[in-house]
Amino acid sequence: MDAQLQTELNALIKSLQGVSDAAKKDADRVLTEAAGPLRSVVQGKAPQSDRPHSRYSTPKAAGKLRAPKGSGRIVATYQPGNLKQSFSILAFRRARFAKFIGPKLDKSRKGRQPDGYYAHMVEFGTVKQSAQHFVQAAVDAAGDTTLRFAAELMKRNIDRYAVRNGLK
Repeated sequence: MDAQLQTELNALIKSLQGVSDAAKKDADRVLTEAAGPLRSVVQGKAPQSDRPHSRYSTPKAAGKLRAPKGSGRIVATYQPGNLKQSFSILAFRRARFAKFIGPKLDKSRKGRQPDGYYAHMVEFGTVKQSAQHFVQAAVDAAGDTTLRFAAELMKRNIDRYAVRNGLK
């Protein structure tokens, strides 16, 4: 992604903080709106399996010995298209003025919502499966556009506050 666009966006966020009392809420709204197209591109590039896959809980037989194959208990079943549906716009408490796009995990463990538990295995590969790098391809395709869109939305927001408060 373009470093100049990222620098410009950071400067706009700082100027929004200076103008608005509710800068955090406004920045969250703008960044969430700007992240929507990138989320769509990531979902579009996510691969889809032909069959359901299962995740197992395999207790150790004794000490460090692994239990034999097939003796584990099925913990979750992942349907085709589950990875695509699990990508969402994430907000983390410590990242004040940032939004992230990634797989949302089903923390309830009830299997009701799509779970992207295995996204890193698909993205970076495993011993038996080659890496697909679909997230990196999506960021390369739509990352700069997303940053430009976020910067434009920030500028509009700052101008609106400046006009409303008589600064312009």
